[in-house]
Amino acid sequence: MRPRAILFDYGGTLDGPASHWLVRFLHLYRDAGLELTFERFRDAFDHATRCGYADPQVASFDLQTLVEFHVARQLEHLGLSVPQVATRVVDTFMRASRAALADSRTVLGRLYGRVALGVVSNFYGNVERILDAAGFASLLDTVIDSTCVRVSKPDPAIFAIALQQLDCEPADAVYVGDSFEKDVVGARAAGLRSAWLVGAAAPPCRVPELVDVRLRTLADVEALLA
Repeated sequence: MRPRAILFDYGGTLDGPASHWLVRFLHLYRDAGLELTFERFRDAFDHATRCGYADPQVASFDLQTLVEFHVARQLEHLGLSVPQVATRVVDTFMRASRAALADSRTVLGRLYGRVALGVVSNFYGNVERILDAAGFASLLDTVIDSTCVRVSKPDPAIFAIALQQLDCEPADAVYVGDSFEKDVVGARAAGLRSAWLVGAAAPPCRVPELVDVRLRTLADVEALLA
């Protein structure tokens, strides 16, 4: 069935398809010469994320300032003072994010006018600001940020808010995201169809029947409207 609405995750979907921030940062640190295990860095990343949600000032940050904040909190938790590495990581992360956002904007531009478009994201209260700066404002019919609505994926309620704003029934909408637990499970619990953005890999899936469509690239979503 052709959807009436397509909703997207932000991090790991629009800003770097099928590439979670944790993994992106870890690879950048390793490329800069820091020997970090996944487990050690995951603790630091989770700490930085908690700091972001706890600090109300973060809601006013642009993407550059947010990434600088996140990297600073990561390194503090790791007990490292490496300003040159921090600058390199931030700069490289930002270049990749800007390029990915430009590519995603092109994809959504091709979808615009054919289907309602929106973003539903677990974020810090500033995802709409970041999307506006990246040129998405004219393409999106709704933007739902978990901090603003005080409910987070995979809670079905956050998807319901977006659908209410679009005046769209769940069965007429598709949600595109890279996280199985937050995006696929959450969307299906809310009655939407799920499009799991997996990239070039084929990650294992504990409940494959929850995945309606697997996408290698974000552009593959256009096939849903064929």
